[in-house]
Amino acid sequence: MADACQVPRPTQMFPSLGAVFRQALTLLVLSGTVSTQKAPAYDPAPFNYIGTIDGMTLNTASGPLGGGTLTVNGFKITIPKNTLVTLPSITVAWPELFVNGQPNLPLLGSVSWEATVFGNVVAGQHIAGLVYITQEATQSLTGFITSINFTTGHFFVDNAVECVLNDPLGRYGHTYTTNPLWSVDPDNPSVRASTGFPICIPRNSTDPECPLTNRPVDTQGNYLSIFTYPDPARVVAGGLDPRIMAPLAVGDYIIFSGIKTSEGVLALYSLEANLGIRTAPGTKPAYITVESANYGIIDPNPNLETGETRAVALATDATTTVEWFAIDVDPCTGEESERQLVIAQGSGVAPVGKIVYRLGKVDASPATREVGFRYSSGTSPGPRGIVAGQFIQPIFDFIFPELITFGANEVPNQFDVIPFLALGSGPLELGNPLAAPLASPTIVGQLSPWPGNPVPAPTSCPPPSAVTSTTPTTTPSATPSSPPPAKDIITIVSASSRNQKGQTTTTVVASSNNPAAQLFMAITGVDNVAATAMTKQANGQFSLAISTKGKPSSVTVTSSLGGTPVTQAV
Repeated sequence: MADACQVPRPTQMFPSLGAVFRQALTLLVLSGTVSTQKAPAYDPAPFNYIGTIDGMTLNTASGPLGGGTLTVNGFKITIPKNTLVTLPSITVAWPELFVNGQPNLPLLGSVSWEATVFGNVVAGQHIAGLVYITQEATQSLTGFITSINFTTGHFFVDNAVECVLNDPLGRYGHTYTTNPLWSVDPDNPSVRASTGFPICIPRNSTDPECPLTNRPVDTQGNYLSIFTYPDPARVVAGGLDPRIMAPLAVGDYIIFSGIKTSEGVLALYSLEANLGIRTAPGTKPAYITVESANYGIIDPNPNLETGETRAVALATDATTTVEWFAIDVDPCTGEESERQLVIAQGSGVAPVGKIVYRLGKVDASPATREVGFRYSSGTSPGPRGIVAGQFIQPIFDFIFPELITFGANEVPNQFDVIPFLALGSGPLELGNPLAAPLASPTIVGQLSPWPGNPVPAPTSCPPPSAVTSTTPTTTPSATPSSPPPAKDIITIVSASSRNQKGQTTTTVVASSNNPAAQLFMAITGVDNVAATAMTKQANGQFSLAISTKGKPSSVTVTSSLGGTPVTQAV
């Protein structure tokens, strides 16, 4: 007799069955030892993939905002209609990645093209929400420039790697138009010194927009790597001029990234030269660059830990505060509005000009596709079409909440709280810098199919032909029946400071009894901050948060109408 804990073999259980039937039954019983699952344990479920691109398809029937599929390390992902893909320097619609229906990824199949995809599995279908694509995503190369060809713009690093700036518009040197999707940033200095000052490659030995004389030399004729440009008001003919880019030179040490091409050269979309170039304090132009910018998605679920919204920037002028702001976009018109996050000042000690923004657990919702950084003193015209004094940065890292209660259900990626995905972002502007504008306006709407459940209510926009221009218009103000009083009464509603990891953020809310007033906030303490414009809220109050290295002793609020300044200790 079989042991009570032993499962009888099929032949013992059914001794009278034929051999063939017994064999089939044996396979059926044994198959019960393999665990299977037809659907996820919970739906929707999140996925976050970083991997190699195996294949891409395009739904050509859906026009310039059509979707398709993306296969990453064997996982086939649905790319919804209205998907905009973030590349190293620009953002493009999914169809812009194809030519004649085929993926336009140079050397695809012989070099590694990689994608980062955040999405959700909905009813068994992997649907993307955020997509980033680049060649060899972790590539970061370094070396010394050993030769430069002014005629072609090509240069060698360590006598080994031939490079060229992938510059379709010729911002930083010769134009290079072979692979425009993987270009340098045409609007923000992505070819720069470590401090953010724009760098160029001379188009010839006497290029007036990239003169070899725009960098000082030592007594031996060697280019200096640390120097400060003079106040533009004191620039003399042929002298150093901060309104012109600084030339890259043989011997410069660079950090660079790019794509391998069929021409055998590395086409660069990013170059940082190890140069400590600064601008005179308090003068224009001054420049900014951004090392990183992350946006934390907030969720009150106690099983989750939310990430911090933070950024790191560098400024050529460490004496002027720099505002970090989110860029909200109207889903129908595409009109942009700025939402201040925090103001901070660059470090006065090494690394001079570095600014670290940390919001801690402050909810900076809603998350935006892009954020901006701008000197409090404003912008000015820069060289070759660059706007000096600001930097617009796409968010490469949305930090979704992380599960901290092990064994609890994973929480889907919350795309519904990201407006540019759930509502849309207005008329499509092609990312390819060489592409002709669309013949008729096309509105970027909600992702479809939606990567989640339930589907958010879509935005109802007028027909594209009726969409108003994104250019702001000015409506003349009605003439008041009597002029406003010359002065007003200022009230500080609240003032607080919070120290985190050596940085103090001071937040002030204030009001004026005159609706025409503009309030300003100044800080007194270890790091003094001059009067900076506060942001007017919907309730009529003004608010501002400023970060400093040292702890402030007091804040002062002033008004454009001349009311008595109010000072309060913090």
